[in-house]
Amino acid sequence: MKNSIFLVIFLLFNSLSAEKLMFNIEYLNLNIATVEMEITEAEDKKIIKIVAESSRFINMFTNNFRNTYTTQVDSLFLPSVVRKDISQKNFQENAIINYNFDALTAEYFNDLTNKTKIYTILENTRDFFSALYYIRTLDLTENHELSIDVAGKMMVISINFVANESIRTTIGRKNTNKVELSFKEYDNKAKMRSDILTNNIASKDNNLIFWFTNDEKQIPVKAVYVAKPFNVSWFVR
Repeated sequence: MKNSIFLVIFLLFNSLSAEKLMFNIEYLNLNIATVEMEITEAEDKKIIKIVAESSRFINMFTNNFRNTYTTQVDSLFLPSVVRKDISQKNFQENAIINYNFDALTAEYFNDLTNKTKIYTILENTRDFFSALYYIRTLDLTENHELSIDVAGKMMVISINFVANESIRTTIGRKNTNKVELSFKEYDNKAKMRSDILTNNIASKDNNLIFWFTNDEKQIPVKAVYVAKPFNVSWFVR
């Protein structure tokens, strides 16, 4: 019996793998938030969990937030369920989005408002974070396109290779692939109101530049959101 228990525990832990990454988000060289990204895998199921929290400095001057995003994805990082627990000063959301790729639909439900919405998706639609993890599996020296769900509105991401660059990071100097992400609207539908971190990033007027390590992990060690009047950057911790 005792040996059986140890065998079950061994098999359980042996079937799980995880990666946790920490990032600082900076604006005008000030740390405005931290982001923790974790993915856990068991057999053919992956769970992505993101926790984003505003810094103490930002809490003193503007809207504080602590947002959690949990996404269940398959081997190609296509989402089946996304849960958003958003706690911002002027916006709260406890929502679940169920994706049905057979019917090409998604169903949104907000626990706080009882709002339900069913909308059309595309064959390769992902949410922001599952898209980011999927991009890490691609050959980043080539160009790609995929679609993302931007609060109920479909947008297309173009992923364009820029250059190989060696950059200094907190985890050492890294050889990276620099890629530029641009966004375009797939349709003219209006998006739902959403959180400050994810769905407001996807804009046809602003691009997102990433530096992924040039190795099998392709860790996003640096990113710059090109915006006016000033850019927003994130750096691996």
